[in-house]
Amino acid sequence: MLFPTLCSAFIATPMRRNEEPQSVVAARAKQHRPISPHLNIYQPQMTWVLSGLNRLTAISVGGSAMLYSAAFGLAPALGMDLSSAAVASTLASYPALLLVAKAAISSCFSFHIFSGFRHLLWDTGRELTNQGVIKTGYATIAATAVATIYL
Repeated sequence: MLFPTLCSAFIATPMRRNEEPQSVVAARAKQHRPISPHLNIYQPQMTWVLSGLNRLTAISVGGSAMLYSAAFGLAPALGMDLSSAAVASTLASYPALLLVAKAAISSCFSFHIFSGFRHLLWDTGRELTNQGVIKTGYATIAATAVATIYL
């Protein structure tokens, strides 16, 4: 052989009997690996909590509007009556359900609206400091509480 050191890397060597399979080695390495931190190590902050709530309220308001629209469109084909009078009379027979439904819908809708106003304020370049973001976050929460109670 002309270059034995270069060619030796290309020669296949059989597995020795004392070597363990890769899965066993990986399992042993996993036992000594530190566990990755979960989200619960982070202290909740106004910025990411309200951002997540804004996204959830967008999904709930938009999703419920789409589901009701689809149900309203399919109701005649299914023999159901989803007119405003029928829905109002059904909900009037369950006053506790009516109160909970109104509070849930009005809180989601008003929070999403006031968060939108907050974003429009940021689009003008105002209140973009950390203190401004926290201040507008508290204003959004307060306005949502007032609107939910009013509605």
